[in-house]
Amino acid sequence: MEQDTIQTKRPTLVGMIFSPGEQIERVKERPVIWLPLIILTVLTTLVALYVTVNLDFTAISGMEKTPEQEQMVKVSGVVSAVLGGLVGTPISYLIFAAIFLGISKLAKSEVSFKQMFSLIIHVSFISLIGQVLNQVIIVAIGANPSIMITSLQSIIAAEGALGRILSVIEVFSIWYYILLALGLMKVANLSKLQAYIIVGIFFIIGLIIAAVTPPIAPLEGGGQF
Repeated sequence: MEQDTIQTKRPTLVGMIFSPGEQIERVKERPVIWLPLIILTVLTTLVALYVTVNLDFTAISGMEKTPEQEQMVKVSGVVSAVLGGLVGTPISYLIFAAIFLGISKLAKSEVSFKQMFSLIIHVSFISLIGQVLNQVIIVAIGANPSIMITSLQSIIAAEGALGRILSVIEVFSIWYYILLALGLMKVANLSKLQAYIIVGIFFIIGLIIAAVTPPIAPLEGGGQF
């Protein structure tokens, strides 16, 4: 009876912190999309605005700007943050859900798009928590906005591609991928080996992208590759 009660409840974003296994089971039985998607989209947009408003664009570019130029850059950054948050966040979740749905279908899974979309949204809440925590601390102490405080880069301080790779290897990112693997096992019914291989491949792809891509300080969109 208790198990049936759990399965009929809606999954919650906060529950992903304290009882992720239970929430993922709820996602499978009763996937919800709109409310958590709206919450994550709004929060991501607010964080992006917070980072943009507190960002020193002159320090990042290394070039002196007139007050008018600095204001234009700031306005452009705000517009980009809003569009990235409001539009980029749901689109990124849709893309990730479609990709993982396709992979799961290749593995003969019967998971639905709604289940996968709900899973991606709820797991991404962990990534958003990490972004919020890191950016608040970064702005508070005036640290480099392109380096996550919870990453290996904040400890080792390597240069170039290695530094960008170490920036991706951080606590909340690892937590995100572990929960994503758990979700693929519980929601898509993939084996533990299949789930961790798929997640591992995406993590490696993320490292490669980080190695060849210059860091972007403002937070835009909510996806975690």
